[in-house]
Amino acid sequence: MAKNFQLIHLTIDKEHLNKASNRLRNQFVGCMHAHNELTILNRLLVFTMNDTGNGELHDSAQSVQMWFILQLLSAKLFETWVMLTERFLQRNPPDVVGRLEPAHKASLEWLIHYFGNRQPFKSSALKIIRDKTAFHYDRINITEAAANLAASENGIYLAQHPANSLYYMGSALVFRAAFAMIADKAEGTANGSHEERVHKGTKIALDNASEANSHMHAVLYGLIKLLIDDVLGQPAANEQQVRINVLDAPAPERVSIPAFIDID
Repeated sequence: MAKNFQLIHLTIDKEHLNKASNRLRNQFVGCMHAHNELTILNRLLVFTMNDTGNGELHDSAQSVQMWFILQLLSAKLFETWVMLTERFLQRNPPDVVGRLEPAHKASLEWLIHYFGNRQPFKSSALKIIRDKTAFHYDRINITEAAANLAASENGIYLAQHPANSLYYMGSALVFRAAFAMIADKAEGTANGSHEERVHKGTKIALDNASEANSHMHAVLYGLIKLLIDDVLGQPAANEQQVRINVLDAPAPERVSIPAFIDID
């Protein structure tokens, strides 16, 4: 069912923004921009999990869409952490992060343990996805994956318009190789058949993305909360607030991304 709720609209006066130091302004903008990107990717990931049709063709298209958004989200989580380490943990004194609330500090510690706090960052499932499939196209060995494709994974669907073409085999090979690599690099999971390692790597990637996503949003929220006050020079609660009604917001399970579109 659709739901109504309210948003609080705050206006950051240009004078306050211009008076802020370059460091404060860059920290503030970086956190807000990263939060927007992660929010949109999270929303899209939920939508790709909702069915738009039945049968092998739609299942293949939905799988490609879901993995594509998941890999972008995973890579953006990694890049958001790079930004946070550069702007908060390395180049500047830890004045802002030192003021985080205990729950947000706990999330920060989790992220430091998972990613590391300086280059080169720790090897992780999210780093592998970022390096091998999302923002880069590093060479990846698909020999084992090619020898273990499932019966439905060798399909290629050609359409008159490229927007409706689906090269399922190409994505299936990359996914299999990446997930097996993730399993091989995790402690105690390198043994087993290719299929077993792909399943293990898939679970590791999904679990890591989910947990990192939760902690990253907590840290960004905590930082933005502090930085708003710093930019304004006073608590944001003291500023004039405008309430905006959002009407008929759909439930996430009622929104889906179609696998194919009617296009000339």
